Amino acid sequence: MSRYEDNQIYSLEEILAEFGSGGAKPAQKEAAPVEKPAPVETSAPPPPPVEAPAPPPVKPPVEEAPPPKKKAAAPPPDRVSLKDVMQDTVDAVMAEQEDGILSEPPSLKERFSALFSRRDRRLSQDTEQLWVTEPLPQPEEELEPEPDSDDALRIERRAAIRLRRSAAWSLVPTVLLTALAVVEKLGYLAAFLEMLPFLRGAVWGGLLLIAVLVAMPAWRFGVQQIKKRRFSYELGALVLAVVTLASCAYDALMPGGVSPLAAPAAAVLSITLWGRFFHSRARRDAFRLVALGDVPETVVSPTEAGVCRQKGVIAGFFHLWDVPDSASSVQNYLVPLLLSVATVLAAVVCLTGEQMARFLWVWSAHLCTALPICMPLCAALPMSLLQHRLGRCGSALAGFAGAKAVAAPRRLLVTEDDLFPAGAVAFNGYKLYGEERLRMMSYAASMAEAAQSPLTPLFRQQLLAEGGFMTKVNDLHFLEEGGVIATIHGETVAMGSAYFMRSQKISLPHDLKLQTGVFLAVDGVLCAIFVIKYRPSRNAEWALRALKRNRIRPVLAVRSSNVTPGLIKRKFGVDCRCVYPTVSARLAFSDLAHQKGEKPYAALYRQGMLPLVETVIGARRLCAAVRRGTVLSIIAAALGLFLSYYLTSAGSFTALEPVYMLAFLLVWLLPTLLLSGLVKHF
Repeated sequence: MSRYEDNQIYSLEEILAEFGSGGAKPAQKEAAPVEKPAPVETSAPPPPPVEAPAPPPVKPPVEEAPPPKKKAAAPPPDRVSLKDVMQDTVDAVMAEQEDGILSEPPSLKERFSALFSRRDRRLSQDTEQLWVTEPLPQPEEELEPEPDSDDALRIERRAAIRLRRSAAWSLVPTVLLTALAVVEKLGYLAAFLEMLPFLRGAVWGGLLLIAVLVAMPAWRFGVQQIKKRRFSYELGALVLAVVTLASCAYDALMPGGVSPLAAPAAAVLSITLWGRFFHSRARRDAFRLVALGDVPETVVSPTEAGVCRQKGVIAGFFHLWDVPDSASSVQNYLVPLLLSVATVLAAVVCLTGEQMARFLWVWSAHLCTALPICMPLCAALPMSLLQHRLGRCGSALAGFAGAKAVAAPRRLLVTEDDLFPAGAVAFNGYKLYGEERLRMMSYAASMAEAAQSPLTPLFRQQLLAEGGFMTKVNDLHFLEEGGVIATIHGETVAMGSAYFMRSQKISLPHDLKLQTGVFLAVDGVLCAIFVIKYRPSRNAEWALRALKRNRIRPVLAVRSSNVTPGLIKRKFGVDCRCVYPTVSARLAFSDLAHQKGEKPYAALYRQGMLPLVETVIGARRLCAAVRRGTVLSIIAAALGLFLSYYLTSAGSFTALEPVYMLAFLLVWLLPTLLLSGLVKHF
């Protein structure tokens, strides 16, 4: 037995009951009766309660703090083993997997790529999913709303005026510097420069500084491109101008040696401004046509079958003009590379030849040859010339992006309206074979309308003139032989060409020589022949010849059985090798030509085949000219760097005088001008 501080004596049963060992709790004198909870069901029956003896009498408490009252003992909690807890956790994790198998951890290569990838680090910090290896889907870039056509035209017109003024003023210092270079080469300034040698660097540098200030629109454009993370030719020209100005300042302070290359640098600045002006003029011409016509009647859309004319839309036209052309995309990587190579070669020449005093001049010489003046014109000039021509025929290209999309297919979908516009097809009478005139005309007009034939207006006009009415057509079917079969008032009506009638075993007159007629048969008997006359159009003939010269094959998306490659060759005298697909394909292509276009790659404001063909051929020539001009500019830059490095390393500095450098740049400008001029001649 134990004795406690309150001098109370407890029995063994009371102690066991207090600590939950299965003993019963003794009844206390002053404690209120506590309601026992419901017994917990267990697998083994509870032990029988042990009757506790009555407690002995307790002495009255002293005046010290009364001891805390003992609370009723709670029932013993259920005990759960650690093994069960671990088993339940593993089961829950396995249940989360679809196949019950945990995913494998990433490999060491994936961990290193995620470690050095900035995007992966950001995603792991934000999402706290360290085992995600697939990148999260990025939200699509939201484009700015397009401006109104009038506002866009007004802005571009002002920009074109400013650029034309700047380009014209840039010619003044360029011409003066070129004249000074020629006069100096002829030896007329030798005595004057010997007396005042510092004036050469001062005068040359002052005129070049004027050219730099005039070319501020080009610098602003270059800064805008830098904000878009693009390096343009304009920034390369700015680097050349700064280095040449430094060379002029050094020549003024330390006169002697070869003249600074101020004239070639000014020529590069002037051509850069003219390139920006030609690009802005092309945009102005296109925006002017869109502002005058608003939503175009039709647009040129590329499809899997070829380029076709579809219903007009205008949304997206101005955004397509903001897409950079292929030449600008190449310059984004080429210009920084050329500047770096020119700087490295200049440093190598000066370090190996111990001519660091001429480093600025050698650097400017390498930069002049690395930036040929044909580069800023290889895309802007042909685009301006082509858009000026297309504007006269009512067509507007949506920039180089529109031209590239239109020029990709080598086939053109051609409909009856393109080959034979309104007025080129005429109704030239008909002949009946023992049938009622109004009944046969009603059958023919109803069949043409049900088949959506382009001859429907002719038949309907003739039917109304004779006082007839349309009838209902049921079970219309198109046949490969060039005709349609349907049911009208319980009669089987067949309508099509002569070849179709022969294929259906329908007898035709023996002396028949009609090639462009429409035949109508009822229940296998010929009832009427309608004579259709096709007159060739001069514009369509020119368009077909242009397609043949440029190796673009037309695809006949026609519904009329008379319009065949033979008819085109016979009427227009041109064998352009038209593609004549199956009847199902022709119907699908015809429906495609009457759908709404997705984007206005080229807006057409005139009907006929001529504007469509000119747009397609012009787009192909534009893409070819830009591609060839870019290749020539790359060759010119590579060859110029090689020559400048060879001559400077050999010490032949006089071979790189301003006059010779200008001649070299102008030689490479001539092919670009020729390629650009050929774009508008086809």
